[in-house]
Amino acid sequence: MRVLFVCTGNTCRSPMAEAIFKQLLKERNAQGVTTLSYGLAVNPFEAVTEPKAVLAVKGLGIPMRAKKSKQLTERLVKGADLVVTMTARQKAALPYDNVYTLDELVGAGEIPDPYGASQEVYNATAFKLRLALTNLVGKISER
Repeated sequence: MRVLFVCTGNTCRSPMAEAIFKQLLKERNAQGVTTLSYGLAVNPFEAVTEPKAVLAVKGLGIPMRAKKSKQLTERLVKGADLVVTMTARQKAALPYDNVYTLDELVGAGEIPDPYGASQEVYNATAFKLRLALTNLVGKISER
């Protein structure tokens, strides 16, 4: 199974989700699931993971490194089994049958963009993502 996480710039939410999801899969010894993250509108001048996002995920005890932001393409969406967006607006930009919001999948609500906010906001976002993604890993493991 190929799971893609998508946010706007691939600097905060989707890289956080990717790192957290990978760790949760590892902890469950889930096999055969590949996960990556992408952005809908990657800014080439801010094309790396926000340091506050990395710190927030590390604060959960999950390893994470900054990575180069990657632009989502139609080919990537069509090649994925599941594409997970952080908001309904992001989902609306991707009119494909394999695209869902995290809220639709696990009742997580919208995941607001922490970009430019305090470290505490990033920490709260990482915590919310971990709770939601724990539920998502459970659903995927049941398949």
